Amino acid sequence: MSRTERISSDSSMRRLSLSLAAAALPVGFLGVAHSAVWVLGVGAWLLIAAVLIELVYRP
Repeated sequence: MSRTERISSDSSMRRLSLSLAAAALPVGFLGVAHSAVWVLGVGAWLLIAAVLIELVYRP
């Protein structure tokens, strides 16, 4: 694997993790605002997925 391939995959995983975390915030806020526990749960799982990607896929 060349260095450019590794950098490209690192940045794509970083972008995925950041987009999951960014999506978790408004979804969680909507869950709290509408008192919908399942929406809040979806936001929590998005945040958990973002953290797990950061922990497992450390460049």
